[in-house]
Amino acid sequence: MKKQLTIIILFILVNFANLGASPPLQPDSGIEQLRNNFKSNILKNQPTEEQISKILSLLKPDGSFSDLDYSDRTRGGWKLSEHLSRLLSMSIAWKSKQNIYFQSPKLKIPLFGVLDYWLKNDFINPNWWYPEIGVPKMLGQILVLLRDELSVKEMADGLKIMERSKISRTGQNKVWLAENVIYRSLLTNDSKQIELAVQAITEEIVVTTNEGIQPDFSFHQHGPQQQFGNYGLAYAGDMTELAIVFGGTPYAFSPEKLAILRNYLLEGLKWVTYKNKFDISACGRQLFPNAQIGKAGSLSTIYQTFALADPGFKAQYWSAMDDFEGNIHFNRSDMTIHRRKDFYTSVKMASNRVAGAESCNSENIQGYYMGDGATFFYQSGDEYLDIFPFWDWKKIPGITTYQDERVLPVLTAAGYRIKTDFVGGVSNGRNGLAAMQYAREGITAFKSWFYFDDAIVCLGSGINTDQDKVVTTSINQSLLKGDVTVSQNGKKTVLQNGNRNLEKVDWVIHDNWGYYFPGSANLNLENCERTGAWNRVVEPMSDKVLTTNIFQLWTDHGSKPKDATYAYVVFPKASVGNIEKRGSQLQIIENTENVQAVKSKDKNLTGIVFYKSGSCQISPICTITADKPCIVLLDSHSGKETLCISDPTQLQSEIKLTLTGKTTFKTGGEISFDPAEKLTSILIRLPKGGAAGKTVSVK
Repeated sequence: MKKQLTIIILFILVNFANLGASPPLQPDSGIEQLRNNFKSNILKNQPTEEQISKILSLLKPDGSFSDLDYSDRTRGGWKLSEHLSRLLSMSIAWKSKQNIYFQSPKLKIPLFGVLDYWLKNDFINPNWWYPEIGVPKMLGQILVLLRDELSVKEMADGLKIMERSKISRTGQNKVWLAENVIYRSLLTNDSKQIELAVQAITEEIVVTTNEGIQPDFSFHQHGPQQQFGNYGLAYAGDMTELAIVFGGTPYAFSPEKLAILRNYLLEGLKWVTYKNKFDISACGRQLFPNAQIGKAGSLSTIYQTFALADPGFKAQYWSAMDDFEGNIHFNRSDMTIHRRKDFYTSVKMASNRVAGAESCNSENIQGYYMGDGATFFYQSGDEYLDIFPFWDWKKIPGITTYQDERVLPVLTAAGYRIKTDFVGGVSNGRNGLAAMQYAREGITAFKSWFYFDDAIVCLGSGINTDQDKVVTTSINQSLLKGDVTVSQNGKKTVLQNGNRNLEKVDWVIHDNWGYYFPGSANLNLENCERTGAWNRVVEPMSDKVLTTNIFQLWTDHGSKPKDATYAYVVFPKASVGNIEKRGSQLQIIENTENVQAVKSKDKNLTGIVFYKSGSCQISPICTITADKPCIVLLDSHSGKETLCISDPTQLQSEIKLTLTGKTTFKTGGEISFDPAEKLTSILIRLPKGGAAGKTVSVK
C-alpha cells in the first residue's frame, strides 16, 4: 500500500499540469446516439478489481509499466501494445458505474499518466498494421470513453495519432481503417467523415471474387487465400460489433447486408469448428499456443452477439457450434470438409487459382507445405492441440514431399501457388470427393480423397521426381494417446514406443483412428517422445524446450520415385474387431494417372476422378466415360440415383458423360439415349465466374 501511495503522489506531481479538461465539444444530435452506442459496446468488457490492482502494481511514476520493454519493435505480437490494452482496461474501469472502487482518484490520476506517457512517446512499430490500425483502434476506444475529460493537448496529440488511419486497402484491413476513422470522427463531431467511413464498411459487406466474402462463403485476404480464422474471423467479429453499435441509428445495416453476414456465419465459418476447436487448416498463419481453442471461443461469442443484431435467426446462431453432419467443398478456396457428429476431417489444397499458405511477421515460418493436401482427422478434437512446436513440418498429414536436410523457405504474405489447374471437389451435401493434380518443386502426383460416410479413402498415383531425394507421403502426425496396435500379415501387435520400419502392414489403430491398407503396405511408424520450442513456429515466441509424445505414420516412396502409388482408408471409431470388416466393404476400382475410382460394396456410392478424358468401368454392366477432366460422384442411397459432377479446372463450359445402358436420370442435364449403342449421354452445362468448380447434380 505504501508503494502504491507513493506512485499515486508522484503521478499527481508529474501530471498535475495536464489534469485540466478541454472545453467539451458541442454534441451533434446526428451522431450522439452512435457515440453512446460505441461507449456502451466498449464498456461491456469490464475488467475485474483484481485485474486493475495488478495493472496498478506494475505502474512506474512516469506512466510506464515495469514489465514492458519499451524498445521492443517486434513486427508480430508486439508486446508493447499491452500498454494500450491495460490503458483501455483502466479507462473502462474508470467510466464504469458498477464498482465504487473504480470511481476514485486512486484510478483516475494514474490513468491519465499512462495515457500521457503513450501520447508523449508515440511508439511506432515497423509493421504498418500497428501505426495505421492496431494503435489507433485501441487508442480510439480509449479517447472516445475519456473524451469529455481530455485536456486540449491530450485531444490534439490523440487526434494526431488517429490521423494515420485513412480509408484505403481492401477486405478486413479496409474495415479496420474505416472503423478507426469513425472513432476519430466521434471525437470531432465530424458527421461527414462518419458517413464516408460507414459507406466504406458497408461496401465490404458484399459477396465478391476479390478479397472478402467469396461466393462459396469462404473468406479471402492477401489475394486468393483462404483466411477463415485470421482476417475472416476478425471481419466477423468487427461486423458483429458494428451491427450492434449501428443499430438504432441512421447507419444501421440494411436487411440485405445482414443477410450476407448471416450467410457467411452460417454457411461458411460454421463449417470449420469441431468440438469447440478451430480446424488447423482454417487458422491461417496464426498457429499460436491455444489458437484452436481461442479462435473457436471467439466465434462462439460472435454467434451469440450477432443473434442480437439478427434476432429472427437466433436459434441458428445459438446452435451453430453444435456438431452437425455434412460434406462441403469450398470451390473458391480449394478446401473440402467432411463431418459427422462424432468425427471431422478436412483437406486443404492449393492451385494456380488459390494460394496455399502464408507467413507474415515471422508467423507460420514452417508452413511451407500447409496447402499441399494437408489432411486432418478429429474425433476428440484434441488430436493436434498445440502440436506445432513438435511437428516434422515435412510430414504434415496428407502431404507428399521430399525428405532432406534443407531448412524450409519462409513464405511471404502472398503465399504460394501449385502450378496446376486440376484441383477441386464434388459434393452432394453429405458425401463427396476432393482431388488435386500435384506439381511442386519437381514432384508430380495425382492425389484424391473419397469421403464415403464413415470412411475416408486416400489414393495417390503417378508420384514422380527426377531429383535424387527421398519422397514420402505422410498419413498422420498427431499427439500420441494410448496404445498403437498393428496387424502385419495377419499378426496383431501392440507396439512399444520407438521408431521402426514395418512390412506387410494390414492396418494400424491409434487413438480410435484406424488406418487400413488394401493388399498391405510397407510403412514407417514413430510413437516416441519429441522436443520442440514455439520459436520454431513463430519466431518471436519462447525458445524454451518442451517435450511431448508424437504418433507419426508415413509411407516411403524411396529416392527418385517413378510412378509410385499409395492407397489407404481411414476410419473413425476403429477397433481390432471392426477394422478389417469395414475395410473389406470398399473397392478401389482404379488408381492411375488417368483415373482414380472407389466404390462401396453396397453399391450406394461410387466416386471417380477423371484427370483426363477417358472411361471407368464401375461394374460388369456399367461403364462411365467423360469427354473432359472432371470429378464424379454417383449416389444410389434410398433407391434414387444422383449423379454429381464438377470441373476442378474451372476452365470448361460443359462436360459430356456417357453411361452404358438406359438410365433413369431425368433432370440436371441434356439427356439422350441411343438404343442402337445402348448408351445414355448426359451433357452438363457448368457454372461460370464465382461458381466455377461448384457441383452440378443430375437426378
